[in-house]
Amino acid sequence: MSRLVQVGFVPVLLAAVIGVSGCGGTGSTPMTDPPTMTRTVTDFTTTSAPASTATAPAPVSPRPTESSVVADAPSVVRAYFAAINAQDYRRAWDLGGKNLAGSYAAFADGFATTAHDTVHILRTDGATVSIRLEATQTDGSLQVFEGDYTVRDGVIIAADVREVTGPEPLPSEASPSYEDCDAARAAGVAPLHKGDPGYAPHLDRDGDGVACEPFVPGGGG
Repeated sequence: MSRLVQVGFVPVLLAAVIGVSGCGGTGSTPMTDPPTMTRTVTDFTTTSAPASTATAPAPVSPRPTESSVVADAPSVVRAYFAAINAQDYRRAWDLGGKNLAGSYAAFADGFATTAHDTVHILRTDGATVSIRLEATQTDGSLQVFEGDYTVRDGVIIAADVREVTGPEPLPSEASPSYEDCDAARAAGVAPLHKGDPGYAPHLDRDGDGVACEPFVPGGGG
């Protein structure tokens, strides 16, 4: 009998549970979703330490080297002759003399009679620099050269230079000319030595370098 009571009790208990959950009004109220739980998240702003206000030292520019100062071809040629004028033949050797002479001694000796060089840059075509050089000698004479220097990596690597002769002066600008020694004596310039204004081979018949010597009959030299 006890088994019947337990079995009959289960439907009654289930009905009671359903009735309790369904009451609350005249109609049945649908079950709603459970309330949503809202979580408030507090935003904590992290304040970082202030950056250092110290200014980093400015980078130091590298000091220009001597080779960079004279890197362009015309400057190399000018520096070369400036070294020669200063008799700094070792620097001139390093700037290209080593490529123009067999030895340093021969290179330096080549300027033994040079008092001063004046270089004029005529034009530049890439690595080739065309120049006119006026070389004043220790005896006061002047030698004029023209040609090209080739520069590579701040050094003269080749040269093609030749001595040139200036244009002959016009007759009006030249030394006076005498037809014979009588004319030279009349002008008061006899005797004439070779190199003197008015000296000419036809006045120096014996070819000794002195024309229209005194006491020469016939006006000969």
